[in-house]
Amino acid sequence: MPASYISAGIIALTSLVLTNSAVGQTRPQSECLSYEPAVVTLSGTLVRKTFPGPPNYESVKKGDKPETSWFLDLPESVCVNEGKAEPGLNPKQSAVREIQLVLQPQQYAQHKSLVGTRVSASGTLFGEHTGHHHTPVLLTVRTLEGTAK
Repeated sequence: MPASYISAGIIALTSLVLTNSAVGQTRPQSECLSYEPAVVTLSGTLVRKTFPGPPNYESVKKGDKPETSWFLDLPESVCVNEGKAEPGLNPKQSAVREIQLVLQPQQYAQHKSLVGTRVSASGTLFGEHTGHHHTPVLLTVRTLEGTAK
């Protein structure tokens, strides 16, 4: 076999491998999650973080009220399709690795023992739109339960 055919084959194979590697890092739009009203279920580690709140949202040490929220740290990034009903509030997102959870007060008390563990959360997604939102995508939680590691 002539060397030119071998070189062409190597170049073609290298291009194919590189193209497939790049494509494999992003999900096709059909595999992305959807914003509300769709219900999604995600698994990850439940973590608690505190941020400065009112009046200046800058520093708890300088007098801002501490605001503690729960987050789901995902083992792999996800993408979210643009919301059809409100694309301005729910834009397309990619490479999402952390989602802020929105719970009712009684849910915090009920599930506090799950902080720091692997959990499964289901609910509806929406895009950030206030100073209290600390991730581009948030989940209004319907159910939250511990999962095996």
